[in-house]
Amino acid sequence: MISPRQIFNSYLSPNRDFARQIRSISGLTPREPFLYHLALTHSSSLRKNGHAFRETDIAKGCNERLEFLGDSILDSIIAEYLFKIYPLKDEGFLTEMRSKIVNRKSLNDICKKLRVDQLVQHNQSGSINESMYGDALEAFIGAVFLDLGYKKCKIFIYKRIIEPHIHLKEVESQIISYKNKLIEYVQKAKMGLLTFDVVSENGDGRNKVFRIQAKAGQKILGVGEGKNKKTAEQRASEDALHKLHLLDA
Repeated sequence: MISPRQIFNSYLSPNRDFARQIRSISGLTPREPFLYHLALTHSSSLRKNGHAFRETDIAKGCNERLEFLGDSILDSIIAEYLFKIYPLKDEGFLTEMRSKIVNRKSLNDICKKLRVDQLVQHNQSGSINESMYGDALEAFIGAVFLDLGYKKCKIFIYKRIIEPHIHLKEVESQIISYKNKLIEYVQKAKMGLLTFDVVSENGDGRNKVFRIQAKAGQKILGVGEGKNKKTAEQRASEDALHKLHLLDA
């Protein structure tokens, strides 16, 4: 049942146009539009005379905290969904499926399909960091949760994200890029800059073998070898993911 506050937001509030945009995206009428404004505010927009705000002001004024919350909620709901859909599959399969569904590229694409990207406030010039859109979608989910509760948030994720945009047969057939998966994990875990360093090159011509280390900051995460750098990077990433217990043994 729609509350008087939601009716006010839709028809009488100065924010009524924004509230209607939120409803067109989520299928739900917002109670607290400011949460969605916050969810759609990228940290790059917090500039004053070319200088960033203080760290505490950024934390309060951009979507990073809501992104953290929305990420956890989305993971939980997707996990429950997969658990019910695949009653005979093991934990490794379910983890891999969830990883494919909530990877950054997938969330970026869904954000654009929902047209959430058109409402994101940012101050990025030149080439835009695409992950900004996936982050905004997660923050939007966090806003729905805080505004309307878990049950409504779950309905939004099922009706507007899973049913129209998640095709499980296609997801099952996707090949995981170990390198991309490692990059995503290192970024989320804030482990530092991920680099792939060539530590040796042995042999000549077609017999040359590259040995590469995947490093986060100064920490070696994994090592791999291959006849070209790309293959060696993938194998180093796979080794790192195993050591981080993110892949089946």
